[in-house]
Amino acid sequence: MRSIAANLRKHALSAVVALLLMSVSHAARAQTTITTDVAWPGLTQDDITRIREAATRLYEGRSIGTVERWRSPESKNAGEIKLVRSFDSHGMPCRTLDYAIRFDTVRNNPTRYVMTWCKVQGDQWKIVELPGSH
Repeated sequence: MRSIAANLRKHALSAVVALLLMSVSHAARAQTTITTDVAWPGLTQDDITRIREAATRLYEGRSIGTVERWRSPESKNAGEIKLVRSFDSHGMPCRTLDYAIRFDTVRNNPTRYVMTWCKVQGDQWKIVELPGSH
């Protein structure tokens, strides 16, 4: 039963991310697409806060391959985020991060996501889909 619930969470999160990126992408296919956030089904608010804090540590001054880990004592969920690419696009510094989330119910089968974040306004980092990155 735990495996079914974990698979549902995994597929729900994948669908939410894909729909979010596709819907914005179709509206402005030739332009850079910027989204404000991503939904994280199956994660607690504490999990999300810890994921954001770990990701934020990778935005500035870190080497490719650097890994930040997070763990929530409340939910027992954990994960790691790896900086896989650092580049500039359209005048914005960008970072591609590889997320591995380990739900307490299925620790041996992490859920993975890769997202690109760019610094868009002042110090704000947003999820960005760049043209041709589908």
